[in-house]
Amino acid sequence: MARRPGNLPVDLSSFVGRAEELAEGLRHLGEVRLMTVTGPAGVGKTRTALRLAGRLRRRFGGGLWRAELSGTADPVAALAEALGLPGACSAPELAAWLGDRRLLVVLDTCDHLVGEVAELAATLVRGTPGAVVVVTGRRPLGLPGERLLQLAPLPLTSAVRLFEDRALAVDPGFALTPVTAPVVAEICGRLDGLPLAIELAATLVRSLSARDLLEGLRHRFTLLTGVSRTVLPRHRDLRAAVQWSLRLCDAEQRELWTLLSALPGPFDLAGAERAGREAGFAAERVAPVLAGLVERSIVLREPGGRLRMLEAYREIGLEPSGDRWRPAAQQPLRGAGRIPRPRQAGRGARPVSGALSARELQVAELITEGLSNPEIATRLDIAKRTVDAHVRNILAKGGLASRTQVAAWVAESDYQPSI
Repeated sequence: MARRPGNLPVDLSSFVGRAEELAEGLRHLGEVRLMTVTGPAGVGKTRTALRLAGRLRRRFGGGLWRAELSGTADPVAALAEALGLPGACSAPELAAWLGDRRLLVVLDTCDHLVGEVAELAATLVRGTPGAVVVVTGRRPLGLPGERLLQLAPLPLTSAVRLFEDRALAVDPGFALTPVTAPVVAEICGRLDGLPLAIELAATLVRSLSARDLLEGLRHRFTLLTGVSRTVLPRHRDLRAAVQWSLRLCDAEQRELWTLLSALPGPFDLAGAERAGREAGFAAERVAPVLAGLVERSIVLREPGGRLRMLEAYREIGLEPSGDRWRPAAQQPLRGAGRIPRPRQAGRGARPVSGALSARELQVAELITEGLSNPEIATRLDIAKRTVDAHVRNILAKGGLASRTQVAAWVAESDYQPSI
């Protein structure tokens, strides 16, 4: 069968974690035509959006298309170029050219073009009935019908597994042992569970022991500088990723960012107002400016309503004040205490494609699209009772309890759907 059109990049590294977020994203994309993947710098928005798009390839005969926007001031021109549309055009002309094609568009990195990307996304949704739009950025577009997929830092188990996976890629002799596992867990905690920071740190195991790497994190911005020439500049080191957020803030947001960076741990609105009052920041401006920092994923809202700033953001935020950065009281990652067991040599996670038959794989793919058993039976032209049996087999083989878990299992796997 001929490969369907599109320009999604080939992912050369494994995808670790995010099963719940992927399942949630797949549900959203079965219900709405515009979704924005949000979260702080380095949390993995692009990887997650592209992974979601890849899982839905069967649904879009017009292809999966990505326009990378960080280096442009014209998102319409960037998307037109990605689609291979000759000549300059406006957003309505682009939508008219697409017509009724069924396609998925990823508008990647809209932070500096929120208004322009919002206009383009709205035009595509209105003017191209077969188009689904996925946007990545550190803040929502604010459009009617937009669904948000908010990415938080990785929980402990996924963070440690990511470190292990990337460390093995550069040093096949690396081992997550009962001795090194707690050190790696502390490294991941010091890095706030941010995938970009963890990946940069893991590449250093070629020259540093886990313990030396942990000690070196006192100078994280000097230490965590990538060497890959195949990634965007802001993804080559942690400082560039966070400074991108700083450049997009207005003067009030930068000032409050600096003031909040001095707080030693989680805080609430009253704590933010005290910090502002002590520095002469207008009390009536704290709440709206703080809301802007939360919207931009600079300040994160914790379960229970408390707020906190990741350590990389605190360190950058303190620089204008001249204050020396000191680590805040470390907050445990989600799932703290559950350090993964060391892998047995030569054994990894069981791949979906090795566990399911070809027909079961088809059924599992359609479950990820949100189809019911009768709908799957119609799509595959088989009896509903046959689909029921396949679903029972999928649940049993995967040790799963629900269709949601099936969607997460397939989404997190490295299996590529048929096209």
